[in-house]
Amino acid sequence: MKNRWHILILVLSLAVIGWVVVAFMNLDYPMVGHDYGLTAPSVLDVSLYYRINGISIEWYTPSFGGGIPVYPDPNYGTFSLLAVLAVIFSPWQSAIISTLINLLLGGLCGYYLFRKVLDLHWTSSILATIFFTATGFFLERVAVGHMGYQAFPLISIFLIAFLDPALPKWMAGFIAALLVALLIHSAGYSMLIIFGFSFLLIFPIFFIYRPQLLSWKRIIYTLAVGGAVALLLTSSKLAAIYSYMRYFPRQIADHYAVSAGSGLMGIVLQLMGTMNLVPLLKLAGLQLGDLSGYMFQLTGAPYGYWEFDMALSPIVFGIFIIGAYRLVRKPRNFLHLFKPERKWLAWIFLGISLWLLIEFILAKGLIYPHIRNLPILSSLHVNPRFTASLIFPLALTAALIYNGWISKLTDKLKAWLFAGMVTIALLPLATYFMIDGDLQDRSYNITEADRIYATIHSGDNLTVTGISADLSNTQALAQTESNLDLYMPIFGYGLESFHPEIVPGSVWMVTDGYYNMTNPSGYVFPEVNGTRPFERVKVGDEANLTLFLNHQKTNWKIPVYQEVLDWVS
Repeated sequence: MKNRWHILILVLSLAVIGWVVVAFMNLDYPMVGHDYGLTAPSVLDVSLYYRINGISIEWYTPSFGGGIPVYPDPNYGTFSLLAVLAVIFSPWQSAIISTLINLLLGGLCGYYLFRKVLDLHWTSSILATIFFTATGFFLERVAVGHMGYQAFPLISIFLIAFLDPALPKWMAGFIAALLVALLIHSAGYSMLIIFGFSFLLIFPIFFIYRPQLLSWKRIIYTLAVGGAVALLLTSSKLAAIYSYMRYFPRQIADHYAVSAGSGLMGIVLQLMGTMNLVPLLKLAGLQLGDLSGYMFQLTGAPYGYWEFDMALSPIVFGIFIIGAYRLVRKPRNFLHLFKPERKWLAWIFLGISLWLLIEFILAKGLIYPHIRNLPILSSLHVNPRFTASLIFPLALTAALIYNGWISKLTDKLKAWLFAGMVTIALLPLATYFMIDGDLQDRSYNITEADRIYATIHSGDNLTVTGISADLSNTQALAQTESNLDLYMPIFGYGLESFHPEIVPGSVWMVTDGYYNMTNPSGYVFPEVNGTRPFERVKVGDEANLTLFLNHQKTNWKIPVYQEVLDWVS
């Protein structure tokens, strides 16, 4: 019976967080975060393709840019939870439902990790779950439309796979593989980097806390099985991405012209975020709308506030401050953290990992300049995002400290203390509704996407008829025109790598033996199709063009190896 009450309290806590997240997403409805201007039309396009062809690979779409690749684009989540939900629900409903699913699943698994695997007290386990789910990072991402980061709470499932001895090793490997595949198919490649940095910090913390938690044989086995299965599940997508990005590598790197000391203070302020900074700024009589400016001055990163806010509960900082005071006052009480001798190796590894992560966030240092040009890393930027790698390690450490404090208290006192702590942990979420002004750039009107969704599900195929300039992705769908001014980051934020040969006008207009529509196979598989990037559809290929304009499967070729990988995946 007690366990049921514990679960009820956990679910109620997650419900409060979920309510805040949904309310924050809808704060200025129907105006929502600007990046839904990419997410919503992309989801609509996939939903249309699924309605016409069934759930299968959408290689290309005529809806945007005069014909572009879909499945080969790492930013296109064709098989994401969001896209599959959009078969039944509107893009906005799908965004809300998928967000809540990730939050609830990650939160419940987080509690299991803390309670059953780490053997923390139930009060500590619930607080730890709140610490890593009720964060500025998660709120800001789903509010602004960065759906590839929805899966952040699912880090708890990865850790269960690596650590839980009750889970068969082969099953742990398959679960880890499914999560990797989910992230890659959901445009969540940046989450893999964030999780990777987090694991470099989390594993030495586990070893310092309780060395027997880590079974290296289990971890290596899970990595081996999970890596092999993940490769099979994602080989089709990865091969398609490589074929596309060999022409559009998106080499990009940040450089911030501030000192390392200023950048470090910026990391601290990122982790304090809205939940801590809003009360402090109000007490100081400063303008809350200047939060972006404060962050820019310290970090040198010219981005919106949503890129900086990683807010952790004030309780986390309170625990660390009290813990530091106790350490300075009675250092002998903490000698067990360095014994046996092998814990020194964990401390050294933790220090090196933290150094590496900080360099990555600051985009400067001794190691970062040598690794930023590696594959995948060379396509990443907005480095302040990677401060998110600190969230779970800090939440975990705070929970471990708190659990040690309450170990000698009576159950009644633990419960009363928990009641106060959980209230103080959840209340600061109200700060997200205290800011005057728009720090999330809520400039996208989602009602237009809803209207297009209704049109699609009334049976309209949205057959593309022409090429137009000065249309957003959503407007292009609504007007059944393909746009020259598309929003697709793989071509550069200013379309630096986009050099189409099409012009405004009918797609059936013929010049120089070509129709006025790009043959998208030239972006990905030019060798087997006898074409090249940006080349238009040749006169004589009317059958494929007709199918393409109607969002139907075409007969443009793909290499044999890709066909095999499609079947395997």
